[in-house]
Amino acid sequence: MNFKELGINEKSVNALKKLDITKPTPVQEKSIPLILEDHHVMAQAKTGSGKTLAFILPIIEKVKKLENEVLILVPTRELAKQIYNVFEDVANHGIKAYPIYGGVSINPQIRKLENGINIIIGTPGRIIDLYKRKHLRLRNVKFVVLDEADRLWDMGFAPDVKYILNQIKSNYQFLLFSATMHYEFRELVKKYSKNQFKFLNLSKDDLTVRNTRQYFYMVDRFRNKFRTFLKILKYEKPTRSLVFVNTKKTASWLARKMKGLKYKYYDVDVISGDLSQHQRETILKKFRDNKINMLIATDVAARGLDIEDISHVFNYDVPKYPENYVHRIGRTSRMNKKGVAITLCLKSEYEYLCHIEGLIDKEIKQKEIKTKKKPKYHNPFY
Repeated sequence: MNFKELGINEKSVNALKKLDITKPTPVQEKSIPLILEDHHVMAQAKTGSGKTLAFILPIIEKVKKLENEVLILVPTRELAKQIYNVFEDVANHGIKAYPIYGGVSINPQIRKLENGINIIIGTPGRIIDLYKRKHLRLRNVKFVVLDEADRLWDMGFAPDVKYILNQIKSNYQFLLFSATMHYEFRELVKKYSKNQFKFLNLSKDDLTVRNTRQYFYMVDRFRNKFRTFLKILKYEKPTRSLVFVNTKKTASWLARKMKGLKYKYYDVDVISGDLSQHQRETILKKFRDNKINMLIATDVAARGLDIEDISHVFNYDVPKYPENYVHRIGRTSRMNKKGVAITLCLKSEYEYLCHIEGLIDKEIKQKEIKTKKKPKYHNPFY
């Protein structure tokens, strides 16, 4: 099936062709007809599956008047800008989109709103700020989209999202897209769609990253974990790596340990939920510019990041949830390049590793630290 058969207009189809996009992905093929038929949709689809176009294309088809507003709520300014760029690439009919987020001056955003915008792509905090200042009315909202809903929740935006939804009095079509599903999402969609919605689960297909070589090292004691990590680094010699941990406290500790090493083989920094968006962007730019070659991250901070040329992903901690393993290793093996994903597993955590293997339907092979054999002692008297 092609985009035209899904109901997408010729101008958008031609715009997609210029981007080398001719065939819809599974999430696009399933979502677009439902959205065009006015259904509320809750879709679970992994990062990189094409979910942005899955809601952008039908929205472009249906929003053709300036008084019809679309509100897209996202967790980070990076994602807001990314979605805005997609609209710029494929939008027609005189549709006006604009990204709105904190960490920058609010005045240009106010002027844009006064001049009229169809599509508002924003982070919850700045959306509420503009609403309370009465520069954002939310009177004629026809679509509300929550993109990367799991990250909105993980980053603490749930109260803000609910506040915004409660201010919208118009009848709107509710769309929620997420890589993983919380029980609370279903309750949220049920409430704001009057329990009339379609649920799509497209995350189970192709969970493994085909080009990623996946290994684990068994660590006998927790106190030996850091020493084992250093030995693995010495053996693997990663050029650019992401190191995942489960908590912000571990991220800070590990960064201090790496920076305190006598031999500075790695330029290390940390990205966690404690950082402002400006700080995050600064660190990510350094990483992309090769001024940092090892980035330590928590799941919340790093999900959705699109960084190329990562040679290794290290799970310093076994992830708490199997789905997070898939998101972590998805940061490597981009553009058909071979990547390596290595997990440090304590004996007490092996059960969790088995759950991950069950999810991805693939064995993660065990590796061992190669040690040089000590030469036998030679007794000169014999």
